[in-house]
Amino acid sequence: MSSKKHIDIIVIGSGPGGYAAGFRAADLGRQVLIIDKDPTLGGVCLNRGCIPSKTLLHIAKVLEEAESLKNMGVGFSKPKIDIDGVRSWKSKI
Repeated sequence: MSSKKHIDIIVIGSGPGGYAAGFRAADLGRQVLIIDKDPTLGGVCLNRGCIPSKTLLHIAKVLEEAESLKNMGVGFSKPKIDIDGVRSWKSKI
């Protein structure tokens, strides 16, 4: 069974430029098809690059700041890092 759908604009890639262009065209009343190799919008930066790495850097920064509190008389025991939990949290962002 085949069905045809009218498409005004095809956007290749759902990175920041692609999804912005697609959503803008849709806002203007165009029928848009966004094609990407990944199942989620956002491109490399959002899904595998900048954003996921920043979540991991945030954890490192918090641990470093907690360690620096020793100079102010506040101490913590050694943190227990659940790497599967960290990966799960990162994937949800």
